Amino acid sequence: MGNLGIPELLIILCIIILVFGANRLPEIGRLSLTETAERAVRDYERKTGQPVTLTMSGVPSDAPLPCKIALYRLLQESLANSFRHAGGVGQRVTITGANELVVEIADAGPGFDPEAVTSDGRLGLVGMRERVEILGGAFEVESARGAGTVIRACLPLTMPEMDSE
Repeated sequence: MGNLGIPELLIILCIIILVFGANRLPEIGRLSLTETAERAVRDYERKTGQPVTLTMSGVPSDAPLPCKIALYRLLQESLANSFRHAGGVGQRVTITGANELVVEIADAGPGFDPEAVTSDGRLGLVGMRERVEILGGAFEVESARGAGTVIRACLPLTMPEMDSE
């Protein structure tokens, strides 16, 4: 590990955080991306009793483990936030993918001002953003009072190569 640069160290740190940094994660290493998403949504439904509409289209069968973990955690946290702050009203998850995984988690709750939450220092949205961006993905939140919320993340389906010098 002698000559690792900052990008390589960040990738290693990201993987460590994704794999070990959060609460206990179900075994998803052998699951497909579709099965991973279904597992996260069904676990949420079982715990809360709230139905979630899950739609998937063009999702590849496999992806690197950090992508699967990020998908699972993104779904877990965003659905829990919706339940906590919006009563889980009208929750839906849409996942599409070919070159990247596009994940949208939406609800029909009361909405909020995303700028106020960003400056508020809330950890749920910050943690989701960090989890997605550290993998090279993009994260955004769309919401307005009275208009529900949409969390959108684009996750890369490949991980950067690291030199093995």
